[in-house]
Amino acid sequence: MKELTYNRLTHHSFREEYALFKSLYTKLFFDTDLTKEDKNKVLEVVVLFSNQSDELLKKLSYRMALAYGLKTDDYTPLYDISINTGLIPLVALLCEIKDLPFGSSPRSEFLSSMMDSYIDNFRVSNIVQTEQQFVLSAFFLDNIKRSAIIIAPTSYGKSELIISAIEETPNKRTCVIVPSKALLAQTRKQILDARIQWVQRLVSHPEMYREKDDSSVYVLTQERLTRLLNQNKNLYFDVVIVDEAHNILEKDNRNTLLASVVRILENRNSNTAFKFLTPFLQDPASLKLKGSRLRTDYYKVNEYIKSERFYIADYREDDPKTVFYDHFINESIELRNDCKTPVEYIKEWSLNKNIIYFNRPKHIQIFAKQFADSLPEIESIIVEEAIKEIAANTHDHYLLLHCLKHGVLYHHGSMTDGIRNYAEYIYRSCDEVKYLISSSTLLEGVNLPIERMFLLDIRKGIGNLRASQFKNLIGRVCRFNEIFTIPTLVSLEKLQPEIHIVGTHDFLRKDANLSTFIEKVMSITKKDKDTIENVLLEGTEIDDNNREESDRQLTRLENLEEGITGDEWRPTVSTEIGMKLLENNISEIDIFLFEKEIQQMLEEFGDRYGQISDSNTLMSVIYESFISFIERNHTNQTKSLTRLESDKAQTFYAMFLDWNIKKTPLGVMIGRFVKYWDHLPKNTPVFIGSWGDVAKEGSKRKVFTYISEKSPAEKINLAIVRIKEEEDFFDHFIFRFVEILNEIGLMDKQFYKLAKYSTTDKKTITMIQNGFSRGVAELLRKHYSDYFQIKDGDIVSVDPSIHERLVDDGVGFLQRHEVSLNVKTS
Repeated sequence: MKELTYNRLTHHSFREEYALFKSLYTKLFFDTDLTKEDKNKVLEVVVLFSNQSDELLKKLSYRMALAYGLKTDDYTPLYDISINTGLIPLVALLCEIKDLPFGSSPRSEFLSSMMDSYIDNFRVSNIVQTEQQFVLSAFFLDNIKRSAIIIAPTSYGKSELIISAIEETPNKRTCVIVPSKALLAQTRKQILDARIQWVQRLVSHPEMYREKDDSSVYVLTQERLTRLLNQNKNLYFDVVIVDEAHNILEKDNRNTLLASVVRILENRNSNTAFKFLTPFLQDPASLKLKGSRLRTDYYKVNEYIKSERFYIADYREDDPKTVFYDHFINESIELRNDCKTPVEYIKEWSLNKNIIYFNRPKHIQIFAKQFADSLPEIESIIVEEAIKEIAANTHDHYLLLHCLKHGVLYHHGSMTDGIRNYAEYIYRSCDEVKYLISSSTLLEGVNLPIERMFLLDIRKGIGNLRASQFKNLIGRVCRFNEIFTIPTLVSLEKLQPEIHIVGTHDFLRKDANLSTFIEKVMSITKKDKDTIENVLLEGTEIDDNNREESDRQLTRLENLEEGITGDEWRPTVSTEIGMKLLENNISEIDIFLFEKEIQQMLEEFGDRYGQISDSNTLMSVIYESFISFIERNHTNQTKSLTRLESDKAQTFYAMFLDWNIKKTPLGVMIGRFVKYWDHLPKNTPVFIGSWGDVAKEGSKRKVFTYISEKSPAEKINLAIVRIKEEEDFFDHFIFRFVEILNEIGLMDKQFYKLAKYSTTDKKTITMIQNGFSRGVAELLRKHYSDYFQIKDGDIVSVDPSIHERLVDDGVGFLQRHEVSLNVKTS
C-alpha cells in the first residue's frame, strides 16, 4: 500500500475521505463541542498522520494535537508528538504544568526523574533547547573555522551563536556586520555582557581602528565597514558574521554595498570564515556572489512549534464578516462579526500585549490618534514619568504623549532612536500599555512581549509583504522566551498565536485582495522562492532594466580592488576625487564622465576659500562640486539631493548644520520650524515628504501640505517628524560629500569635528565613537568622570555602579538607558 502524503490526501480520488477529514478538522478550531466519537477520530487521524514520512502531514498532526489539547485539556497526544520530534522545551513545559505522562505511583516518580534527566541533556544556561537548536549549536561549533549559512527562525538563539563564534576564535580578527545602528548597539551590548576574556576592545566606528590589535571585535554597519576598508587597504578579517543576511538579496543601495563589502573581504583573505545568519532563506545558493569562490556549508531549522491562526475582517465591504483562514486546508470559514468598526474589532480581539502593523509612519500616527481617542486614560507611574521626560525633550503637544496617556504607543523610523528605545521599554515594562502601532522597524532586532498581531496594511515599501517578510513579521508574536520561561496554561495558548488582517478604506488600496494575499504568503502548498534582485548576486537575472546598475557596481568593485572581478577591460578612474566618489558609493554622479571636471573645480575652490570652516560655504561647495553634476533621473534619492539647486535649500541645510554644531535642543528646533511656517503666506504649499497630503500640479506624489490649514498641535508633530527625517537625510546623503571634502584636505579639521560630532573635545569624541550620543558623552564627562576611563586613547570602560548614581541624581530614562547599552551588566 502506498504511503499517505498530503498531496494524496487532497487528491480528487479521496474526495469523500477528505470531506470527512475537513469536517472533523474544522471542529477543532471553533466552539463546537467534540463528542466522544469525534475525539476518538481526531486521535486516530493524529496518530495516522504523525506516522507518515510526509513533512506536511507531520505538521498537520502536530497542529491537530495542539488544538485538541487546548480544546479538551488532554495533552498526551501533543506530548507524544513533541518528544518524538525533538520539541524538548514543549516536553518540559507539559511535564511541569500537566504532569505528563506520569501519575503519582513510585514507578511514575522513577519515570519522571528519568525524563528530567533526559530534558537536562538539552538544557544550556537554564534554557531548554529543541533538538534542532541543539544540533544547530553543534553544527556551528564544528564549522567554526569554515564558512556557513545558518537559517533559523527568530527565537533560535542567533545572539548566542554570535557570542560562541567570538569565544571559540580567540585573538582572531572578527567582524559582525549589522544592518542598523539600533542592532549595532544591541549586539555591542550583548558582547559586552558576555565578558569574553580575550576581547579587550569593541570597535564600532572606523576611527577606532588600530593596525596592530588582535584583541578587538568589530561591530559595524556596512557603511562604517566600507569606510574602514577604504581607509585601510590591507585590512582583512578571519571571521565575518553577517547578521540578517537575507537583506543581501535586496536591490537597494545599502544592500549592494553590503554585497560589495562581503566580496572585498573574501578577496582580501580567501581563508575568511563567513557566517551568514538569517531567519529565512529557501536556497543557500541564493547568497552566492558573482565571482565568489566561497564555499559554504549550511544548516536549516525546519521545526514546527508555533501554529498560527489567521483571521480577516475586511471593513471595505458593506457587511464585513470575520473570516478564519486555515493555511493547511487552504480554505476560509466565515464567522459572525458584531464589531461595527476596525477600532471596535481590535479592542474586541486584543490581548494584554498587541502589535498593530502599518506600512507608512504617516498612517501609524493617524491611526494611533484615532485608536487612543477611543480608549480611557490609564494610570501608571511608569507612564507618568515617561510623559514628563519625553515632553521635556520634545514638546507638550507631541502626539506620542496623548497616545501614551491612553495606553497606546507607536514606533517608526521618523522617531529619534532614544524615544523609540523608550517606547520599547514602556511596552515591555508597563502592563497598562497594551498596544504598540509599528512599521517594519519591527522586522529587525526588536524583541518584545507581543501576544497578538493586527495588520492594517499588507505592504512593505511599494509592494506587498513577501511570504518570507510576512513570516518573519508574525514570528515576532509569542516568542519562545515568552512561552517557555513562564510555564502556565497561557503559555500553551501562545503556541497558537492569532494574526488578524483588517481591511479599511483609509489605509488599504481598493484593489488589495486580502484572501488572495494570505493564501499566497501562507498556504502550505505554495512553494516559497527567494526573490533575488541584488545585481552583485549570481542568481540575479541581468536584463535591460538592471544592466547599467550591474556594470556600475562591478566597475566600482574593480576600481576599489584591482583584479577582483577578472574584468581587466573595465574603466578606471584617473583622479583622486574619482576614487573618493567610488569609495563613498556616490551612485548619482557619472563619475567617469565628470571626475576631471569635479577635480578641477575642487582645486579652484581650494585656491579660492582655503579650508572650509563655515556651513554656508560648505553647502555651496557641495552643490557646485557634486550635486550640480547629478543626473536628473526619477529616483527619490536623486530628487531629494537635487532640491539643493535652490539657494533657500542650501541656506536651510547650512542652518540645520549650525543648529547641530550649537547643540540646539529639539524643543527649540520644533519652535523654529513652527515659527517659520507661521510666517509663510497663507496657502503656501510646504514640502514635508512622505507626510504630505497635496501633490503639485503635474505630479501624483503627495509630498506637500498647506501648513496654514494645520492646527498648532499638527504643526508641532509635523515639525518633530520632519526634523528627524532631515537629520537622516543630512547624515545619510549630504554628509557623504562632507567626508570626501575632509579626505581630500578641503575641510578645516576643527570645523569637520564640529560638523560630525558637535564638539572638538577629544575625550568626548572618543566616547561618541564608542557608542554614546554627544549629549550623554558630555553629561558623563562633566558630572561623572570618576565612573569611566579612557585607555590607550580610545577604550571606554564604565563602572557599573554608575546606574545607581544616575538614578539617585534623577537622571532621566533616556540618558540612563543609553548608558546601560554601553556598560557591562553587573
